[in-house]
Amino acid sequence: MRFHNHGEWLAGVLLALSIILVMPLNGMAEGKEETSSHPWRPPFGLDRVGQLSSNHPASTILEADAEARPDEIINPVDLGTILVPNDWLLLGPGQKGTIEVAAISHDRNIPNASVIAWFESKPNSKSYIPISMKKNELARTQCPLPGIEGISEEDFLTVAIMNGEEEELWRKEIQVLFVPDPPILPEFGATELKLRYDAPISLLNRDGSLDEMDYDKGWDPSLSDVVVSLPNGSRFVFWRGASYIPFWAGQYNTGLCYEWAETTPPPDGFVDSIEPLMDKELRYSRVEILENGPDRVHVRWSYQSCDFNYKVWGDFAVEDYVFYPDGFGTRTLTLTSEPDREYELSEFILLTPANAYPFEVLPSNLIEALFWDGEKRSFNYPFQAERDKGLLASRNQPAIFRVRLNKREQLSGIYFNPRDLELPQIVFGPFFDQGAMVTPAYWGSHWPLARGKTTGGSIDDRINLTPSHNSLMTWGFKHRPDPIEDRLVETKDALGKLRTMQIRKWRWLIGMTDLSDDQLIETVKSLIGTERFPE
Repeated sequence: MRFHNHGEWLAGVLLALSIILVMPLNGMAEGKEETSSHPWRPPFGLDRVGQLSSNHPASTILEADAEARPDEIINPVDLGTILVPNDWLLLGPGQKGTIEVAAISHDRNIPNASVIAWFESKPNSKSYIPISMKKNELARTQCPLPGIEGISEEDFLTVAIMNGEEEELWRKEIQVLFVPDPPILPEFGATELKLRYDAPISLLNRDGSLDEMDYDKGWDPSLSDVVVSLPNGSRFVFWRGASYIPFWAGQYNTGLCYEWAETTPPPDGFVDSIEPLMDKELRYSRVEILENGPDRVHVRWSYQSCDFNYKVWGDFAVEDYVFYPDGFGTRTLTLTSEPDREYELSEFILLTPANAYPFEVLPSNLIEALFWDGEKRSFNYPFQAERDKGLLASRNQPAIFRVRLNKREQLSGIYFNPRDLELPQIVFGPFFDQGAMVTPAYWGSHWPLARGKTTGGSIDDRINLTPSHNSLMTWGFKHRPDPIEDRLVETKDALGKLRTMQIRKWRWLIGMTDLSDDQLIETVKSLIGTERFPE
């Protein structure tokens, strides 16, 4: 949706929140996992084969699907890539893998069938495995991945089912991203590089048509990405495709962002929201490694929040991220703005790759709040305002937040501010489509990477074309912890105009860890009041 004045913006926000927070939930919210033909609903992938038989076309003789995966899951960032489409196969040097196939024949027995797989660049090197199918009975099998030596960096894996007469009954092509020479990342440190993304940038034209742009032509070629590596395997990324908005990049190809400084729109006209994610071309956003030593890493991200058309007003922000070898660090936000302008500073946002449906990859227990005395509150999604409103009751003490990135991720993101004595009161509810609940929380395809689309309030088919984001919980514009610095100065704004500006500073403890709740509480307590976190 596009907003052109403050009244329209406020009305739109209130409408969106009323939809997000009070819409009634269907049976799934009560724990009922009903089979659905909607592609955004379970079952997914191989589990879908045979489950929706009543919905398949009468002409479908053989229903099948195949998935390929490496035997060892390596963080995509360690292979120099980022948010690889969910249905692609990512491989590093020397990796082996497995192809799993599910199939069901709807018209006859096929006792002597076989699964055959080969890379497009090596058609004579094939893997075979027999598969026997009885009419209307699901058959599953696994086939080793053909050897990858000599395959192309951009390749296709073909998986086919043949009958006993070597007639092809079914086939699927899986796009392959092969990295023969991945970057060498330090155990602890910051690395400047260009992360690889082989799909194009999705563009939405003004007439509603879709177009695309080559990824390597998306920005000034002098700009690069920055990856912070920590000894526990966690990776913190400043990526051009996310407008340099940093996030934890998980081992299983999803990410966690803590948000940015987003302001309420000024009264002189604007289009859409005022935030740095609108800076798709990186006109204002920059990242710089300031310190890169064995005991401490310091990366600075500076930006201006702009509207959809890159309009800015003179406010600017600097975020300093400092990390230590134990996996914890700090986010320090210094905001220079028009005095008393409202800003939102924190929101939990999960990034997911193209073709990754939220219910497919995100766990239900997405957020936990831990208090000093050990009380834990679990926020299960989809959130039900009436059922779960007690979770939002504050205790006049700070909470440590733990956020999960993926159903399979072992590490979780940590967020803490000792000056924040109240819990956030806005939890995003699910989206519905065709009467079905299709997301656990807010979903949007307008960020990261994609261009041309304003903030939306429904699902769309760009999930197949671009990474997307899932907003879980926000502190909003009125809920901010007390700043550690707050002063008025006469200085030039970002547009070079001399005027009175307000400088405010906040600091949060951040991290990515697998510590138990008790260990996490004790670790956070031990850091408060130290040189690392003096507040």
